Amino acid sequence: MEAEIYFSEGVSPKKKVVTDLDTVALIPSEFGELSLLIGDCKTLKNQSPISRSFWLSGLMGLLKAHKGLVLLTKEIERDHKQLSSNLNVSLLSERDFETYASKTCMNYKSINSALCNGNSWDNYFELYKRFPALENAIRFVKNEFWNITDNKLKLRKTLFIIRDIRRELNPDHREHIALLSDLISLFTVALNRVVLDTFNQYLLPESKEHLSRELKIWIWGGMDQYLYWNKLYQIASQKGNDSEMELPEWDLFVQLIRQLLEEPYAISHAPLILREVAFEFLANNDHNYTYSMNLAKKHPQSAKFTILISSYVCKAAKLPKEFDSLIVERLMKIQDV
Repeated sequence: MEAEIYFSEGVSPKKKVVTDLDTVALIPSEFGELSLLIGDCKTLKNQSPISRSFWLSGLMGLLKAHKGLVLLTKEIERDHKQLSSNLNVSLLSERDFETYASKTCMNYKSINSALCNGNSWDNYFELYKRFPALENAIRFVKNEFWNITDNKLKLRKTLFIIRDIRRELNPDHREHIALLSDLISLFTVALNRVVLDTFNQYLLPESKEHLSRELKIWIWGGMDQYLYWNKLYQIASQKGNDSEMELPEWDLFVQLIRQLLEEPYAISHAPLILREVAFEFLANNDHNYTYSMNLAKKHPQSAKFTILISSYVCKAAKLPKEFDSLIVERLMKIQDV
């Protein structure tokens, strides 16, 4: 997908777009990491190919991306390609790209995926024209999420966005189910980092209580940050010093983390399953996509985790039960094939 990039620490009343990217993608590793790949396929007149690689390399540093891809219409000198490779950027001509794609994904032309439907992407990002109350959520999916580098903030903000639009969502609209499923997919991207860090620290926590306490502190950025925000929360909520700031349905969230720790590296494939299912809801019923079923078959534990995560988010966001039922029904269906 494409995204606009802005300076999140700017002082302008309205966030200013500094540039945009044609491709933003996440690639799971064998160790459960989600590596960010960014790409672009345009260049300015009289701009050399390597200049575009230098530009993309700078953005990789800003967004903490691991890999860059630049696609140009013209042929590229070998020295430009080599120097670009040293920056971890693949500099390709249109003629190169076919070979690159076939060697990195042997079956890419035969993948029957709802995410490959360009019209669905256009309709998705223009959904706010039919449902103006969903504009902030669409903007978050398209741009804002990808501008946040702190996964803890991503986790909290994605859940806040879902809770913020819960009264605007109608389970009778397939587009609304799609938007919710996609937001759950983004929540899972951030959740993956939470689980990996927890696993790397504890392997398995001593007790639920111990995990609960340390998770609560970690999700808000450490003890100092937690004490600061918790004090503001106590003042604003007027609940007194005995109250503690936590995510909605906190006990359920802690239980979810404990369940995900049973196979932590499997979570990295869950976001793609959820996003594929989201776009299946967007598509017409007359097209039977198979990619989500293939993913569920290849990564069965990841598919099971999507159900647990979806159910938590729906409950934490206080959504009508129909949403959880519809999404879980679809997630179970792709696992039964």
